[in-house]
Amino acid sequence: MKGAEAVLVPDRFLGKKVLRKERRKKGYRIKEIDEKIRLGRTRREARLLHAAKLAEVSCPTVYEIGPDYLVIGRLRGRKLPGKGRELEKAGEILGKLHAAGILHGDFTPYNILVSPSGLQVIDFGLGSFSKKVEGRADDVITMLRGIGEKEQFLKGYRKFQGAGEVIARIEKIEARARYR
Repeated sequence: MKGAEAVLVPDRFLGKKVLRKERRKKGYRIKEIDEKIRLGRTRREARLLHAAKLAEVSCPTVYEIGPDYLVIGRLRGRKLPGKGRELEKAGEILGKLHAAGILHGDFTPYNILVSPSGLQVIDFGLGSFSKKVEGRADDVITMLRGIGEKEQFLKGYRKFQGAGEVIARIEKIEARARYR
């Protein structure tokens, strides 16, 4: 699978089926800058995945970190539907990430898998560490745009202690021209 920033290649690691997430060279960037960007993004994503695990969020396990790749556990599941009972749980999960100081950066139904063991969050490639309300609000807005039952998701997110401040900021952000 190919995304904007990386390519996922099926692989094996110590007998396990895994994915190798490779950040490929960008020919339009100066070589030294490209290497620095890919290394930084790779290391940041590994730290984010580790921190998410510590926050009790189900996500891929990191097995190996290279200069421009991660070897991660392969998760199975279906895309989160835009409606239904799983949305409340997704809201709780985003609240856990935010409480841990993690911004996902692309929290959408496409990056949440529904499996028999529960919801699993994938692709932290655009994520960062921050406790800024604006970033948290952007994460929530990104999800709300991809689902039908917004109140169901917000019901779960409101369990996060800082949710009130984030929801108030959403109203300010949506009033800006770029979100109309």
